Amino acid sequence: MRATLRTLLGVALTVGGLVVVVEPALAAGPCNVNLTRTTPGGYIAKMSCSKPNAFIDGYGSTTGDANREGLLLRQFQNNTGTLCSGNLSRAAVGGFEVKMSCSKPDSFVDAFGTTLTDAAREARLLKEIAPGRHCGHSLVRAVQGGYQVKGSCSKPTVFFSGVGATVTQAAENARLSSGVG
Repeated sequence: MRATLRTLLGVALTVGGLVVVVEPALAAGPCNVNLTRTTPGGYIAKMSCSKPNAFIDGYGSTTGDANREGLLLRQFQNNTGTLCSGNLSRAAVGGFEVKMSCSKPDSFVDAFGTTLTDAAREARLLKEIAPGRHCGHSLVRAVQGGYQVKGSCSKPTVFFSGVGATVTQAAENARLSSGVG
């Protein structure tokens, strides 16, 4: 099977008359969860990974969600070279906030969600829509019929907001309204 994969990966594809050579993707080293601990809204899965070496904290409402969010941050690192890790969670209006720090370029991302898993996912997705920019949520508040989430991105600066029946829905709508990505 390994030889078949190498053959398939090394094959030149013809797409609309254009020849594209597909090279094998670089394999990332394994990750291990060294510790889980509680945090407001759920859990942190503290992971260490190799090749390239990284320490990543995943946040989630359950240990499984925390582990998955950490592994998705690892996948983002492998795809972009940007290493991100959660570094704080706390209760917020209607749910939770996750703070995440990233490198290359250095940035911080704050995001809101109804659950801790939702907040962690929104932080990751905010970084994924614009890896080279600083994007994040800055405010969550109750409004008639639900919640409003406001945010911004830099370079160039854009402000965005969204509303929804839940904080997660408002956060998703805010991200989608950013026009970034």
